[in-house]
Amino acid sequence: MAGEVKYFNSLDAANILGVNVSTIKRWTEEGKLECIKTAGGHRKFLMQHLADFLKNYKKDKSKVNLFPVEDDSDLEISYHILKRNCNHLINYIHEQALMGHREQVQKALNGMYLGQYPLYLIYDKIVTPILWKIGDMWESGEKTIIEEHFVTQTIRDAIVRLQGIIPVPGEKRGKAFCLIMSQELHDIALKMVDQILELKGFVVLNSGQMSPSLNIEKIYEKYHPDRVYISSTIVNDVNLVQAEFDKICYISEKYNSDVYIGGRGFESIQFQHSVVKHRFFSFEELYESL
Repeated sequence: MAGEVKYFNSLDAANILGVNVSTIKRWTEEGKLECIKTAGGHRKFLMQHLADFLKNYKKDKSKVNLFPVEDDSDLEISYHILKRNCNHLINYIHEQALMGHREQVQKALNGMYLGQYPLYLIYDKIVTPILWKIGDMWESGEKTIIEEHFVTQTIRDAIVRLQGIIPVPGEKRGKAFCLIMSQELHDIALKMVDQILELKGFVVLNSGQMSPSLNIEKIYEKYHPDRVYISSTIVNDVNLVQAEFDKICYISEKYNSDVYIGGRGFESIQFQHSVVKHRFFSFEELYESL
């Protein structure tokens, strides 16, 4: 993006400032909001035009449709959300998460969702690459385990808060049970699965971390889940995880619950059980299957 002039059209400006296009037109005619008019009479806005407006007329701006724009940094990230510049968004959220800036990560995720990004796209194209990036940096020794935890926990917190603006259908399609293996350090991927299932109308039971240490069969007895979603990203003890997975498949078969799996961990786990219906490789694939 270096050296490229960033222009907004009237609709972009309206989205960023949280107003309608007619208000943008009125503000330009009143001289409050500077713009560039093309030969065809169309209005074009530079980021500086919007920044100057915010500084001079804060009382006139409303709550932005994407998120509250308070300074030039917010304008910058609004631009990249509107233009769907995923690489920039990945770097921005990674940096903010590394510093533990929950509010900024939250604003960016909210902005993408309210900006009509499908939930699966946010998870596939933004969140997952960030998690892979920080994981690779930890494995190479570039970042410490504490820094890795800062990033993942900050993003997880933002995802949990994002759930507050995701509409949940009133009519339910069934019950889904989400769980991870006992060796897993993070349940962030499972939380993303959880949200997509809720969005698609499922009642979701999410056991969180250290699932197989619980009496799993009691969950089946009490709730009778139609589906079971298992996420695995790290396998340190293959025999232990394999035994856990086999037990879950046996119980699922006993209670007529279909099993769906996903994550890198299943490269090490044998999953050829009749009860396993599908292995997912992306959140979009999960979304489209429902």
